[in-house]
Amino acid sequence: MTHQNTPPSSEWNLDTLLVHGGLPRPTNHHPGGDPTVLPIYASTTYTHENVDALDQAFNGKTAEGTPRYVYARQGNPNANAFEEAMAQIERGIGAVSFGSGMAAIHAALLAAGLTTGSSIIVSQDLYGPTITLLRKLFSTVGAQVLLADFGQPEIYDLIRDQEPDVIYVETISNPLVKVLDLDAISAVAREVGAISIVDSTFSPPYLVRPIEHGFDLVVHSATKYISGHGDSTGGIVISAKNILLDQLHDYGNLLGAMLSPFESHLMLRGLRTMALRVERQCSNALQIAHFLQEHPAVARVHYPGLVDHPSHAVASKLLDNEQYGGLLSFELQDQSRAAVFKFIDKLKLCTSATSLGDVFTLVSYPPISSHRTLNEQELQQMGISAGCIRLSVGIEHATDIIKDLEQALAE
Repeated sequence: MTHQNTPPSSEWNLDTLLVHGGLPRPTNHHPGGDPTVLPIYASTTYTHENVDALDQAFNGKTAEGTPRYVYARQGNPNANAFEEAMAQIERGIGAVSFGSGMAAIHAALLAAGLTTGSSIIVSQDLYGPTITLLRKLFSTVGAQVLLADFGQPEIYDLIRDQEPDVIYVETISNPLVKVLDLDAISAVAREVGAISIVDSTFSPPYLVRPIEHGFDLVVHSATKYISGHGDSTGGIVISAKNILLDQLHDYGNLLGAMLSPFESHLMLRGLRTMALRVERQCSNALQIAHFLQEHPAVARVHYPGLVDHPSHAVASKLLDNEQYGGLLSFELQDQSRAAVFKFIDKLKLCTSATSLGDVFTLVSYPPISSHRTLNEQELQQMGISAGCIRLSVGIEHATDIIKDLEQALAE
C-alpha cells in the first residue's frame, strides 16, 4: 500500500478534484485488496528497513518525492493526504495542516517573517481573535501592526506609502460579509514587495481560489466549510511559493500544532461533498436574505448576493458559480442586546453556536462570540451594531429555515 494520492488531471473540474483529492492510488499489493479510502494511521512512530533508511526518512520524502514518516508531530499519512488534496484544489505548490485555524494563522504569520522590526497592514474587519493574536504575540515583540479599511480606495496609496512586509486580509469579512478585490490587493502587494496572506475560511475553494488571484499564502479554518459537519477541528495553509512552504513545515514542526490522523480523515471526508453543500448553502442564503429584507423587524441585511450590498459588484467578479457564500448577517430594528437575546432564544430549528459552515444552520451574536475581545469603540468602528446577528446557513430546506426565523422575529 502506498500513501501517495491519485495525481490530479488537468481535465478534471473542481467538483471532481474535491471528490478524488487525497484518495489512495491502487497498487494491487495489499493481500486483502486495496482500500478506496485511506485508512486511519494512528501510529505515533514509524519503522524502516534499516537505520540508513530511517536517517533518510527524517527528510520527510525520498529523492523521488514519496512521503516518509518518522514521528507523528512531523507528519502522518492522513495529514499528508489532506495537504496534497488541498494544494491541488487551491492550485498551490503545497500545504501544511494544523490542529486549528488559529494555529494555521499563527504559522502563516511566522512563515511570512512577521517579527521584530517588520510591519504588517491588516484589514480592520478581521476575525477578533486574529487581531488579538497580532497584538499580544507580535506587537509585543516589536512588529508594527496597522489596521486599515481595505474597502476604501485610499488603501492602495496607504500600502505604497507604508511599504509593509506583510499584508493580511480576509476574502469575506466577519460578520458584515464585505468582499475584497483580491486581484487589486495582490497586485499592490507585489508592487511593494510584501508577502500577501488571505484568510479564505468564509469563501471555500468552491467559490474562489486566492492563489489564482495572486496571493502567496491562503489560510483556512478547516473546521468550517472544509469539514462541514461540526465534528472536527483543524486549519491549513496553502502556499504559492516553495520558500514559504519550507517555513510552514519548519514552524508546524516546532509549534507542535499538528493535525491528528482522525481529524485529517474527517477533513478529507468533508471535501468530498463540499461542492454540493456549498451550492445548497449559497442558494438558501440568498432566499433567506431576500426574506429578511422584507421583514419589518429587520433594519438591514448584509449579504453580497443582494444587489444593494456595497460588495455586490466585486463579489460577482470574484466568486465562482454565481454563488455568494452561505453566510449573512442582519440587524434588528430594536438595536439592543436584549432584543437579540430574545430572538435567538425563540429559535427552534436554527442552532445558537459560535461556528459556521456546518450542514445545519447556526446563529451567533458577534459581540459575545467572534468579536468578544474587542471593545465598544472598536465594534462601532467595524460597523458591528448592538442588533447585529450572524447567520451561517445550512443545507436544510430553505422554507423551514425561513419559518423558524419568521416565528422568532414575531412580536
